[in-house]
Amino acid sequence: MHLRYHVSLADRLAHRFLVRVELPEGVTEVGFPSWAPGSYLMREFGRFVRDVHAHHGAAPVAVARVSRNRWAVMGPATLEYSVYAREKSVRTAFVDRDLAFFLPSNLLVFVAGQTSADLTVDVPAGHTACCPAGPVRAVSGAETATFSAPDLDTLMDSPVAIGPFEAGHFEVDGVTHEHWIEPGHNGDMARMAADLSRIVAAAQVLVGGPLPYPHYQFVTLHARAGHGGLEHKDGSILLRPRLGFAEPRGYEEFLTLAAHEHFHAWNVKRIHPEALGPRFDYLNEAYTPDLWWLEGGTVYYEERIAFASGVVTAERHLERLAEHVQRLRSQPGRHHQSLEESSFDAWIKLYRPTEDSGNSQISYYLKGAVVAMCLDLELRHLSEGTRSLDDLLRALWEGWGRHGVAYPPGTLERLAVEMAGGGGEFRRWFSKHVRGTDEVDVERALAHVGLILSAGAPRAGGVLGVELSGLTVRSVNEEGPSNGRLSPGDELLALDGERLEAGSLPDRLRDLAPGHPANLLVSRDGRLMERIVRLGAPPPPDLKIGPGSATNQRQQALYRGWLPSRE
Repeated sequence: MHLRYHVSLADRLAHRFLVRVELPEGVTEVGFPSWAPGSYLMREFGRFVRDVHAHHGAAPVAVARVSRNRWAVMGPATLEYSVYAREKSVRTAFVDRDLAFFLPSNLLVFVAGQTSADLTVDVPAGHTACCPAGPVRAVSGAETATFSAPDLDTLMDSPVAIGPFEAGHFEVDGVTHEHWIEPGHNGDMARMAADLSRIVAAAQVLVGGPLPYPHYQFVTLHARAGHGGLEHKDGSILLRPRLGFAEPRGYEEFLTLAAHEHFHAWNVKRIHPEALGPRFDYLNEAYTPDLWWLEGGTVYYEERIAFASGVVTAERHLERLAEHVQRLRSQPGRHHQSLEESSFDAWIKLYRPTEDSGNSQISYYLKGAVVAMCLDLELRHLSEGTRSLDDLLRALWEGWGRHGVAYPPGTLERLAVEMAGGGGEFRRWFSKHVRGTDEVDVERALAHVGLILSAGAPRAGGVLGVELSGLTVRSVNEEGPSNGRLSPGDELLALDGERLEAGSLPDRLRDLAPGHPANLLVSRDGRLMERIVRLGAPPPPDLKIGPGSATNQRQQALYRGWLPSRE
């Protein structure tokens, strides 16, 4: 069943898209997507819809909501409605005078049995409309642009951005890549194109074979404090601060974000479990225990690709990996939620953090990246350097992803165990680190390649073990000294009889030793009370990965295989 859509920008100063859909005969109901693939939360995009009505010619057609994400309407009919759009992110719709952006899952209803679709969008003068759907992928200087999709999933996976974009183009292995970026940034377009080209080429070498897409679009949007990305089969959307491209670390974050989302062209968009394609249920959750590999593994590979492409040095590569380990070890939730549980529970936990999240859960992005690194090093160790995580990735690609087939449950562990020699010891490793909550033995994994994990000099002073907003407690670390003494929402008024001022607490704590019994005057829900907190020691600072004092030839050989010299 072919559908035709038109998205109008006629009400963009009020931040509303106007949508018109031509429904053919036989349609009795339309659905509105509740989530966007790649972002595992029921966002219920239908809640932004208003003024729903339909007509056939001059005659009105009845429309009635029958559930949170479905309307009853009898075709043939023209269905019209508006959608409020003022959340600027990579996964939500936004429109104002200068930019229009949406995922089709943000705006477009769909019908059972839908096949192909045409999507026409307004293009204001001086703007460009870009979308990875064919046959025309970017249109400038036209009043409208029409994009076509052969099926519903391609339509939903084809983001649309309309604005006065700057453009960069480059080719890798004969495939055209475009970079569309909002204006007003402080980046160097030629440098960005060159570095993105190196990232794409490094990813292709890693996986092997031709690039998996016929063309690719990077679209970079700006937000003052924005950071994020979302993958699509033939493109990705990146969100970065407008003035965050000149400073070295900010530019590094842009490139590693681009490496992450581009790598998803293989891992997630084409390599995925059965729950995530090739056909999607846009009305209900898609549960899988494998997000730790799909997202955490991709975090690890963004680091590997950044190093392999030369956009970060070997020294910086190790620094970034150590930063992941440090963040992981600062979160008590790693003792309470496994990677598989974190993956499965993404729909209700990761994107809905609470004051207790740090104590009760772990990010499959963060722990997944650390476990992927250790899995890589363990495979190299057990196979005497003949196998690595790269081989597991290529096996997933050659066995399933390249053929458009989802891999079956248990595939990740089965492949890893086979590459490690088939021993029960490695199954136990998976049980501890993926299905269990054992501490990830990073030190053991690094030792295989002659590296050690060390901490910098201890920091001075004591700590309360709380996260603050001003002087108000936002969360309490259950492994810290304030657990059971302070609560989220407490306002800290005085310390040891001296009034606290905003910003003064860190200096006060720096002068006190761990073990000091800090007498805190606290306001809790308007009531004053005293709490004695015996200060804890600061966490180990600045974890670093570096060479051990002595390495043997085997360790050196494994190190060269894992972190080869680019000289």
